[in-house]
Amino acid sequence: MTPLQLKIARRREHLILAEGLAIEIAMDLGSVDEAHRHRREMEALIAARDAALQVAEEEGASYFAAAGQIAGIHAEARRAVGGC
Repeated sequence: MTPLQLKIARRREHLILAEGLAIEIAMDLGSVDEAHRHRREMEALIAARDAALQVAEEEGASYFAAAGQIAGIHAEARRAVGGC
């Protein structure tokens, strides 16, 4: 992955975690509609992550290497927010 792709992946992973937290907050507040909205946003971000892996593979990168980088970024993001 290029440095720009890595930055985008880092941002996306943080946004996925943020949407997950937003779902929890909405549910705690009893706002099911808001929780569903955040779930849809999170699912869209996950779909974008999957598409980015597909593009990397089509550009000649090893799927497993790219997926490993994404997994590392995900773990880094989770540590940054306290491992939630």
